[in-house]
This record gives sequence, C-alpha cells and structure tokens, in this order.
Amino acid sequence: INVGFHRLVYTSECPPPGAAVTIDLPISHRAQGMIALELATRQTLRDEYFDRIFTARSDVATAMADIPAIEQQIAAAEAALPVLQHLVDVFQLALGQGNVNAFEYYSAQNNLNQKTIQILKLKQQLIETRIALELATGRYLTHRPNDQGTK
Repeated sequence: INVGFHRLVYTSECPPPGAAVTIDLPISHRAQGMIALELATRQTLRDEYFDRIFTARSDVATAMADIPAIEQQIAAAEAALPVLQHLVDVFQLALGQGNVNAFEYYSAQNNLNQKTIQILKLKQQLIETRIALELATGRYLTHRPNDQGTK
C-alpha cells in the first residue's frame, strides 16, 4: 500500500484548491511478475548448480574407473616388450646369417616400435586421466610409488 501527497501547481489563473492524495491498493499486484521471474531465476540457478555437481561426480567416477584399467593395459603392453625385443634380436642374427629376409626383420622391428608407441600413448592417457581427476576433485592427488615410470 502506498500513500502519496502531491501539491498541485498550475500555471493557469484558476488554480484548484488544496492538495491531491494518491493511494495504491494491491488489488491486482503488478509485482507478481517480478516475483515469479526471480523464483524462476533461482530455480534455474539451482538446477544448473546441481547439474554441475552431478557432472563433476560423474567425471570423478569415470576417472577412478579408467585409471586402474589403463594401468593394467600398460602392464600388459610392457610385459610384451621383452618378447618382442628378443624376437627382433633373433631376427637380426638370422638376417646376418641369411636365414631371414629383410622384410621379416623390419616387420618385427616395426611391431616393437608400435608396441613402444602404444605404451607411451597409454602413459600419456593415464597422466591426462589423473589430471582430469585432480581437476574434477579440486585436489592435488599424490601418485603412488609404483607409478615412477608414468610421471
């Protein structure tokens, strides 16, 4: 409810007598639209906040599941390296003796190089996943001692 007093000033020769009084009654409240807008804005902000929380928790869960899987892939690939290296060494000796053609030797060497590149890509993926986990949690995570080769 608003009450206002106004002094009327006229420039004509016949001024009206007295002052004017205005009263606003909230019969049809015009501020309801603003209130509804503010409530909708608050609800939107609340929904966006919970969406960000859900996304962050999902990112953490995904990273926590990916890290052990990547570590297992690295271990399996590193276990295959000595076998491939031995194969390349044997093929190199056989190539020197003329028992194997150059294509077979270079094919074995290429397999060894591809496995080494695969290991490096897996280590890079592991580091990126750990960084994503740190960003999602907002905390620096210390690496375990057995991860010396992946730092």
